[in-house]
Amino acid sequence: MIECIGIDFGTTNTCVAVRTAAKIRVLSIDPGASNPNLIRSLIFIPSRRESFFGKNAIDQYFDHDMEGRFFQSIKKLLPNPEFKGTSVFGTHLGIEELIARFLSELKNRIEKEIGSIEGIPIHMGRPARYSLDPACEALAVTRFLHACELAGFKNVRLIEEPTAAAENSNHAHDENSLVLVCDLGGGTSDFTLFRTKKAGIETLSVFGVPVAGDSLDSDFFRTKLNSHFGSEIRYQRFLSNNILTLPSTFVKILPKWHHHAFLRERSTWEFILNLRRELVDEKQKPVLENLITLVEENLGYKLHQEVEGLKVALSDAAQTETKADFSFRSYPIEIGFAVENRDFETWIEPSVAEIEAAAVETMKLGHTDPSAVQILQFTGGTAKVPLIRKRLKSLFPNAVITDSEAFTAVAEGLAQTVVRGAF
Repeated sequence: MIECIGIDFGTTNTCVAVRTAAKIRVLSIDPGASNPNLIRSLIFIPSRRESFFGKNAIDQYFDHDMEGRFFQSIKKLLPNPEFKGTSVFGTHLGIEELIARFLSELKNRIEKEIGSIEGIPIHMGRPARYSLDPACEALAVTRFLHACELAGFKNVRLIEEPTAAAENSNHAHDENSLVLVCDLGGGTSDFTLFRTKKAGIETLSVFGVPVAGDSLDSDFFRTKLNSHFGSEIRYQRFLSNNILTLPSTFVKILPKWHHHAFLRERSTWEFILNLRRELVDEKQKPVLENLITLVEENLGYKLHQEVEGLKVALSDAAQTETKADFSFRSYPIEIGFAVENRDFETWIEPSVAEIEAAAVETMKLGHTDPSAVQILQFTGGTAKVPLIRKRLKSLFPNAVITDSEAFTAVAEGLAQTVVRGAF
């Protein structure tokens, strides 16, 4: 008999675990994927009547020659009050409807594996902080709960992901150890400081920031790719003497992958196309055509894959190699260059510093000196980035580093968390 379902709806991946009296089991929710226990948090909508998810979304995206609407990292839109929704083949979808579409598919896959989930408590993961702004934080929580309701999930309780990671810690049953769990995912970096006791864990503090793997990718884009897609364009409106630059809000959108799906909104797309006849310098025409191609051919996800691949290559080879090649070509776009690991680490420094500061704040909230931490436990894909590991290790000089399963630890912790009281 299933006692609880834990769902880790992540920025990049989603995972589901169930608890029975005997054990915690991770479900196979995307059988066609290289890791069937994970479904990529992706939606591809090629027409009014079709939606695809996870690996199928990626396959169909390329099979349809990237024609359609492709949504990724939609979780990051939850705290954004400026995002009011988007038109998808004539239907307006708010962020709640987009996420509900994904969660509804997830519910179907869960029930295919275990049968009806009616009456079973659902523990949904949520980051320690969707946003550091209290109003945006509250908005994100309200939106996510509404999305869960729209998707048909009942008996839902939100549990902070780092708390769940602590429940599933390799050291949760040690006696009198001081542990800091660093849950570093695609959208958020969350920390839990706890002490182990015979009766269970005593949580001392929980903190997090909406900065993680996607932010590192954006740092690279902002530093090395923005200029290839028109960030320095100058233009002049008809009958105007003013020379204008690309609006700062637009320049900020380009490095944010979760916004690429909205560059085809009518007003934005018309603005981009009008630049063809308003350019001040004809030499900037190639980068404008790069931008038009990026948007028109829906290349955002393909570009993101290349950036993600570079980050993984540098992370995997950082101890033995000093550089990796970046390449992105889709006519007329021709971008290629070598990236030194030391340069990459310089570019991602702003995000790494924020993650580091969040760890320090966790210690302050727990009234604990960093030197007292005995175990530093990493989980999440971004925990593999060498610079982040090195910087966090330096903060906790007496801690032993351990790793839990990078992608399923939170879902397992959510499933095994016992919550007292009614839903």
